[in-house]
Amino acid sequence: MTQVKTTLKKPKEILTEIKKLLNPEGPKPLVIFDLDSTLFDVSPRLEKVLIDISMTNDFIQRFPEVNSYFRNIKTLRNDWGFIKVLKRAGVDHDHYELFDYLRHAWAIRFFSNEYIHHDVPYDGASLFVNRIHKLGIPIVYLTGRDVQRMELGSKEVLQKWDFPLNDKNATLVLKPQKEMDDAQFKCDWIKSLNLKEYSKIYLFENEPVNINLIKKELPEVEMVFFDSTHSGKEPPPSEINTLIHYLLDDES
Repeated sequence: MTQVKTTLKKPKEILTEIKKLLNPEGPKPLVIFDLDSTLFDVSPRLEKVLIDISMTNDFIQRFPEVNSYFRNIKTLRNDWGFIKVLKRAGVDHDHYELFDYLRHAWAIRFFSNEYIHHDVPYDGASLFVNRIHKLGIPIVYLTGRDVQRMELGSKEVLQKWDFPLNDKNATLVLKPQKEMDDAQFKCDWIKSLNLKEYSKIYLFENEPVNINLIKKELPEVEMVFFDSTHSGKEPPPSEINTLIHYLLDDES
């Protein structure tokens, strides 16, 4: 988790804030969720990808000296990418040929409909989102995943874990092209909305690069930092509401 000082909140506190914005005579809030490392823990996907790569004939023939280390692979919630994972397993981080090979093989599998099915929701995530949805508040899953490689799997996994989807108040938005920058895509998509239609917009997001751009360009958006893992390219804002899970105190 991040070392930057943030304002740790309970999920119920955030939910209560959102509920207070409901006004039968006026506009509703809009709640936007990122997927990877915000609603879903992707570390099981990463682990499965690395193990499957190590079991291919091509990998075994190219890198017989490290293959046994892959039996020791165990990913953690705060892993970002695979370098630290392999280092913990005992793989020499200076093995440049190996890491170049893995970057290519990893990307093919990790960003695919097939491997998304290994993702698991963070504690309480499905219930939290459903609680908002049942209030009649529109929900958008705004992700840096792209349509061609990950749309089908994203829909299937959301439905598998009982997240609301496929009605006018629960929609999935992915990048049209994989080459698009995640932060700019998300910022531009929110800018394309008629912001006056909503009493407030909330964005739940784990990546500070995305948070910082949107906070700069759209300061009216209420950001919620989900402190799981991120690229490390930028720190999150020093003053931001932060969650580490979605567990509610009660079932009411």
